Amino acid sequence: MEEKLDILNLNELIDEVINEHNKEALEVLIQEFKLKHYPNVISKSKQIQTNFPNDLKQLKVLRMIEAISHAEMEEFRNSREIIKELYEDKSKKNYHDYMLLAELAFMSDYKLARRIMTEAVKQMEKQETPDQQNLMKGYLVLGEAEEQLRKFKRAIKYYKRGLSFVKEDTQLDKYMVIYLHFKIGMLYTTLNETDQAISYLQKTNELNDETDKDYSDIKVYSLVAMAKTYASNNEGDKAYPYLIEVLDLLEETSLKNKLPHAEALTELAFYYFNESKLKEAVPYYKQAIKVYQQLPQYPARTVGMIYMQYAYCLEHQENSNKIQAGKAYEKAIECLEKANDPELLENALADVIAFFSVNHNKKKKKHFEEKLVQNIVH
Repeated sequence: MEEKLDILNLNELIDEVINEHNKEALEVLIQEFKLKHYPNVISKSKQIQTNFPNDLKQLKVLRMIEAISHAEMEEFRNSREIIKELYEDKSKKNYHDYMLLAELAFMSDYKLARRIMTEAVKQMEKQETPDQQNLMKGYLVLGEAEEQLRKFKRAIKYYKRGLSFVKEDTQLDKYMVIYLHFKIGMLYTTLNETDQAISYLQKTNELNDETDKDYSDIKVYSLVAMAKTYASNNEGDKAYPYLIEVLDLLEETSLKNKLPHAEALTELAFYYFNESKLKEAVPYYKQAIKVYQQLPQYPARTVGMIYMQYAYCLEHQENSNKIQAGKAYEKAIECLEKANDPELLENALADVIAFFSVNHNKKKKKHFEEKLVQNIVH
């Protein structure tokens, strides 16, 4: 799960209940929390509750801290049960209370977070003069929860509602406008709603260019997303300028040699591949493989397919390099064997066997024929 309550908010919670009687114990608890000694936090919380059994306000704060600690230890069930208990108790709650509980629940249970934040938003919407800042925040949490639950259309609905409350009065507001356009655009790409996706992603870049702040990482992601969207719709000519722009931009960002860089290189290589410009495609496939292999974890299926296309280009380009093509085909199979896709592996093995057959390498041909038989049997 995601999202952590920061220490500033924890201090604010403690400030509401600290007094001369519990001060020393609560300060020790905060220190343990800062040190991430979460089992100690929970045990000390229980001890304070025992010493002050009638302080109900303090009890709620301590239970919240226990919920955070359980979530930090990835004991999500325990965290969820505490938040649910606080949410369902019979004490009267205002929307601030619900918002806090919803944000805590977001650490362990997106459905519970959605349920509680919906209650907060309902309260705010009924106000004669709604608290617009918190209403915006509520919509954004709901959008994030729906996105995590893969309810993308609902997520878009809430992000759009949140966007309608952003005033652009401060730099943070300007960033939120850019960020929300980007989020909505990316969700439309997931839904394959191309026109809407391009519209929001283009607006992301326009807004980005208008601001004095450097949000180049968002621009990189949006440019790559637009290129991939056009490419998936067989509109490579429209994707090409975005890919050239993003590769120039990447040199100056923290995303160099990260996943968006690998994706941009792959898309540009594939553009040249589709245009039958195999010689031009080769260096981009080679760079893409290098970047993917630098990632902590790279998708074996994706890299396997890139190796297959790279090998094809080496084999069929003018002045073909059959030795390097053979090595690339072998690397492709090595990756695809890890991808857990027997049908894809079977098709790739057939192509590799054909390559070694045409090039009269009986030993390699036999080796991959044996792999093909093993794949079919298993």
